[in-house]
Amino acid sequence: MGITFSYPEEKVKGITWLGKGPYRVWKNRMKGGQFAVHQKKYNNTVTGMDWRYPEFKGYHDRMFWAVIDNEEYPITVVSETDHIFLRLFTPKPTGSKNVDPVFPEGDISFMDAISPIGTKFQKADQLSPQGNKNQFRNRRDRQRLWGATLYFDFGIGAVENVQ
Repeated sequence: MGITFSYPEEKVKGITWLGKGPYRVWKNRMKGGQFAVHQKKYNNTVTGMDWRYPEFKGYHDRMFWAVIDNEEYPITVVSETDHIFLRLFTPKPTGSKNVDPVFPEGDISFMDAISPIGTKFQKADQLSPQGNKNQFRNRRDRQRLWGATLYFDFGIGAVENVQ
């Protein structure tokens, strides 16, 4: 549940953000992050196979602002909403259905709800109530079902000689 954008992964160099981190999170694995300004370089770490931590790809909790460093112009995103998850690309699959949850299409997402993850031997929904799939319900008692305010700055500045 959220919004997603496409951006060439090969152009991204790293990220600096204010939120919980520096490690990625899952719906059923939220504890342990520190609320601070974090910075990390792009990597394609596969948990348990590589040792370049923290992993770059995946969900990041409580993003208030982020600057995505890339080969073109820095992309800055600021959120007025305090419960947004930032998704940076999709981690490389491990080959196990239990630990390869479904990700939304696209590359960079701003989400209200994220996927849980299982273990090598158990599916996420067998581990705890937090491992159950998200359910989208129409709640008439709320003004909106999902909402967030995000501000984007693409760092382009003045553009001259555009045809």
